[in-house]
Amino acid sequence: MLDPDPVPAKTGTLPEQSQRRRGRSSRRALTPAELSAWIHDQEGAIAKRWMGELRSRGERRDPQMDELLEAFLDLLVSFLAPGIGPWRTQVEPLFQQAAELFGNLGALRGQAAGEAVEEMQLLREAILRFLFRNPPVRSEGGIGFREMLRLNRLVDLAVTHASVGHTDALFFNLLHGTGVSDRPRGEALDEIHAELQHLAEERDRLFASAEALGLGPGE
Repeated sequence: MLDPDPVPAKTGTLPEQSQRRRGRSSRRALTPAELSAWIHDQEGAIAKRWMGELRSRGERRDPQMDELLEAFLDLLVSFLAPGIGPWRTQVEPLFQQAAELFGNLGALRGQAAGEAVEEMQLLREAILRFLFRNPPVRSEGGIGFREMLRLNRLVDLAVTHASVGHTDALFFNLLHGTGVSDRPRGEALDEIHAELQHLAEERDRLFASAEALGLGPGE
């Protein structure tokens, strides 16, 4: 004989259950604008944490390379807040170009493709650490599923294009018979720095347009 279906245990009187349901329904998740504003406020700390993770990997320190990496991380992180909001259509092409350039730099640093991708993945880890340790307090409901998907999609986009940039750089070097040097060449570094500066200027122009409309980068 089959056992009957289990009967749910009573957890309180009907008024108590109704009160709990009302309490849960009043806890709304963060809106995209609120999450964007929180990320914008945390940009410097997220980039610093990301840089700390890169430095802990045991790679030989180079002041010039450290300065370039810091500029890269600052630029990439600055695209996150507008990238999950209404400006994502305008931001994503610049974000993709910056990620590909980061992959180019990884190839010049002598990294394998997996290493360049892993460094970009550390951005996700840095964001999650801040969400856990210093969560947004504007809403008790936390981050909504849709907003978390948008944020993860943006990081996935960076990971994909970092891999593309790394592969393109290797192909270019092999095509011209130069291989990949153990130390980045000054000329190549200067070129990457110039492209990075151009992307930063494009970002600044985009943000200036947003401010002219009365919007901040995270709105």
